[in-house]
Amino acid sequence: MQGPRIVFIDGLPGSGKSTAAIEVGRRFSGSRVFLESEPNHPLLVGVPDEQGAAFADIHEVHSAQSFAVAALQKLEGFLNAAQQGAQYVFESHPMQSTVRVLVQLDAPETMIMKFWSDLQDRLKLAKPRLLYFRENDPRQALEDIMRKRGPTWENYMVQAFSRYPWSKARNLSGSEAVFAAIEEYSGLMDRLAESWRFPLLMLTARPQDYQQRTNALIEWAGKLSGLRE
Repeated sequence: MQGPRIVFIDGLPGSGKSTAAIEVGRRFSGSRVFLESEPNHPLLVGVPDEQGAAFADIHEVHSAQSFAVAALQKLEGFLNAAQQGAQYVFESHPMQSTVRVLVQLDAPETMIMKFWSDLQDRLKLAKPRLLYFRENDPRQALEDIMRKRGPTWENYMVQAFSRYPWSKARNLSGSEAVFAAIEEYSGLMDRLAESWRFPLLMLTARPQDYQQRTNALIEWAGKLSGLRE
């Protein structure tokens, strides 16, 4: 049987994930696009808060272990219910809305790598494509997105990161916690992308020519996923 066609689009905040996901959905008719902030997102563990799927208080509900189990159960549920041959596009998955949460819950890297392997085991029949926007300078990228999104978003990030078990375990707070966590998380994302077992396209998170990047990802997604424009 033909499984669902899945394209994941992932990277740091501000790398253009949602714009890319919307464009893939626009270019390929029939695609079902799920952005990170959608409350009916079939893969999210919990309901997005006012700033998207940040889950600033997830530690009040889940430990790292219970969150990992819940995330895998969500994935299994989606795969069992997904329409055969349908085209799905997920923004901020599978890293930003799962691995990033495990990081903020202060999961050890050994647990995260096992989760990543277990997740891919469950995806093997779908053979999903991953578009990964890699960032060479995560600190500068975060400074840029803070300026772009303004003080409301910056204050939210600072307050959220100050509550994370990851930050508390390191006695970090304020902007220091945000930048330190993003730098560590960015390096982890690169390692996870390198261990991705399925087709992967790695592109620059902040390219000089965004249209050129969009054209490249559209061409790649169409060829490998059999998506129809």
